[in-house]
Amino acid sequence: MELLGHRVVGAVADGRSLLELSSNVQGDLALVDFDMPLLDGLAAAEELSRSQGIPVILISGHPDLEHVVWEQEFVARVVRKPFSIEQLDEAIRTVLQDPSH
Repeated sequence: MELLGHRVVGAVADGRSLLELSSNVQGDLALVDFDMPLLDGLAAAEELSRSQGIPVILISGHPDLEHVVWEQEFVARVVRKPFSIEQLDEAIRTVLQDPSH
Protein backbone atom coordinates (compact mmCIF):
# COMPACT_ATOMS: atom_id res chain seq x y z
CA MET A 1 0.00 0.00 0.00
CA GLU A 2 2.78 2.41 0.84
CA LEU A 3 4.40 1.72 -2.53
CA LEU A 4 1.16 2.98 -4.08
CA GLY A 5 1.32 6.18 -2.05
CA HIS A 6 -1.14 5.25 0.69
CA ARG A 7 -0.60 5.35 4.43
CA VAL A 8 -1.39 2.13 6.25
CA VAL A 9 -3.05 2.75 9.60
CA GLY A 10 -3.09 -0.90 10.63
CA ALA A 11 -3.06 -4.52 9.63
CA VAL A 12 -4.87 -7.33 11.40
CA ALA A 13 -5.20 -11.09 11.08
CA ASP A 14 -8.91 -11.55 11.82
CA GLY A 15 -12.29 -9.88 11.53
CA ARG A 16 -12.73 -9.08 15.20
CA SER A 17 -9.35 -7.35 15.32
CA LEU A 18 -10.35 -5.36 12.23
CA LEU A 19 -13.42 -4.01 13.99
CA GLU A 20 -11.44 -3.26 17.13
CA LEU A 21 -8.79 -1.38 15.13
CA SER A 22 -11.41 0.55 13.19
CA SER A 23 -13.02 1.74 16.41
CA ASN A 24 -9.70 3.36 17.39
CA VAL A 25 -8.34 4.52 14.02
CA GLN A 26 -10.24 6.17 11.16
CA GLY A 27 -9.18 5.24 7.64
CA ASP A 28 -10.34 6.22 4.17
CA LEU A 29 -11.01 2.65 3.07
CA ALA A 30 -10.46 -0.93 4.17
CA LEU A 31 -9.07 -3.92 2.30
CA VAL A 32 -10.74 -7.00 3.76
CA ASP A 33 -10.04 -10.62 2.89
CA PHE A 34 -13.16 -12.75 2.58
CA ASP A 35 -11.54 -15.65 4.46
CA MET A 36 -10.75 -14.03 7.79
CA PRO A 37 -10.86 -16.08 11.00
CA LEU A 38 -13.02 -15.29 14.07
CA LEU A 39 -15.40 -13.16 12.01
CA ASP A 40 -15.58 -13.74 8.28
CA GLY A 41 -14.59 -10.95 5.93
CA LEU A 42 -18.09 -10.35 4.64
CA ALA A 43 -19.53 -9.89 8.14
CA ALA A 44 -16.57 -7.72 9.16
CA ALA A 45 -16.96 -5.63 6.00
CA GLU A 46 -20.66 -5.10 6.68
CA GLU A 47 -20.05 -4.01 10.27
CA LEU A 48 -17.13 -1.79 9.27
CA SER A 49 -19.12 -0.09 6.53
CA ARG A 50 -22.15 0.36 8.78
CA SER A 51 -20.28 1.63 11.84
CA GLN A 52 -17.51 3.66 10.18
CA GLY A 53 -19.07 4.55 6.84
CA ILE A 54 -15.88 3.85 4.91
CA PRO A 55 -15.73 1.91 1.66
CA VAL A 56 -14.60 -1.70 1.74
CA ILE A 57 -12.66 -3.51 -0.96
CA LEU A 58 -13.20 -7.23 -0.48
CA ILE A 59 -10.38 -9.53 -1.58
CA SER A 60 -11.17 -13.14 -2.44
CA GLY A 61 -9.90 -16.12 -4.33
CA HIS A 62 -13.30 -17.84 -4.41
CA PRO A 63 -14.34 -18.29 -8.05
CA ASP A 64 -18.10 -18.25 -7.39
CA LEU A 65 -18.29 -15.56 -4.74
CA GLU A 66 -18.69 -12.46 -6.86
CA HIS A 67 -22.44 -12.77 -7.48
CA VAL A 68 -23.06 -13.01 -3.71
CA VAL A 69 -20.75 -10.13 -2.87
CA TRP A 70 -22.11 -7.73 -5.47
CA GLU A 71 -25.54 -8.01 -3.89
CA GLN A 72 -24.09 -6.44 -0.75
CA GLU A 73 -24.22 -2.65 -0.87
CA PHE A 74 -21.46 -2.36 1.72
CA VAL A 75 -18.85 -3.84 -0.66
CA ALA A 76 -17.44 -1.08 -2.86
CA ARG A 77 -15.28 -3.36 -4.97
CA VAL A 78 -14.09 -6.97 -5.24
CA VAL A 79 -10.49 -7.79 -6.11
CA ARG A 80 -9.89 -11.39 -7.11
CA LYS A 81 -6.80 -13.32 -6.06
CA PRO A 82 -4.26 -13.53 -7.44
CA PHE A 83 -4.06 -9.86 -8.35
CA SER A 84 -1.38 -7.52 -9.55
CA ILE A 85 -0.34 -4.32 -7.83
CA GLU A 86 -1.81 -2.47 -10.83
CA GLN A 87 -5.21 -4.12 -10.32
CA LEU A 88 -5.16 -3.23 -6.64
CA ASP A 89 -4.13 0.35 -7.44
CA GLU A 90 -6.96 0.70 -9.96
CA ALA A 91 -9.52 -0.63 -7.46
CA ILE A 92 -8.33 1.73 -4.73
CA ARG A 93 -8.30 4.77 -7.01
CA THR A 94 -11.78 3.97 -8.33
CA VAL A 95 -13.25 3.54 -4.85
CA LEU A 96 -11.61 6.66 -3.42
CA GLN A 97 -12.79 8.77 -6.37
CA ASP A 98 -16.40 7.55 -6.10
CA PRO A 99 -18.40 10.38 -4.50
CA SER A 100 -20.97 7.94 -3.09
CA HIS A 101 -18.41 6.66 -0.54
